[in-house]
Amino acid sequence: MKNMGGMASLMGKLPGMGQIPDNVKAQMDDKVLVRMEAIINSMTLKERAKPEIIKGSRKRRIAAGCGMQVQDVNRLLKQFDDMQRMMKKMKSKGGMMKMMRGMKGMMPPGFPGR
Repeated sequence: MKNMGGMASLMGKLPGMGQIPDNVKAQMDDKVLVRMEAIINSMTLKERAKPEIIKGSRKRRIAAGCGMQVQDVNRLLKQFDDMQRMMKKMKSKGGMMKMMRGMKGMMPPGFPGR
């Protein structure tokens, strides 16, 4: 994603995303991607393959390895879990339409379709 010009540039290339207000674009910070990458790089190959094995002591080691808080590691793991669940829903019959209807309320103010 870095090679494509960052998060804001990538979002601008998606259909319908060119209408995103500037205040929403400002929230798409590339530093977040750098932090995520640092956390992931602090994981072992086993932890990357099976994040469910990451418990307390592993979280502390990962956080220390990337210079962040355990809460940051927890946040990334939760985002991954949420995304995994969403992808499973999309695979199911009619899942994409249900998901789009459900996401309407989750979009930030000023986002297209809200």
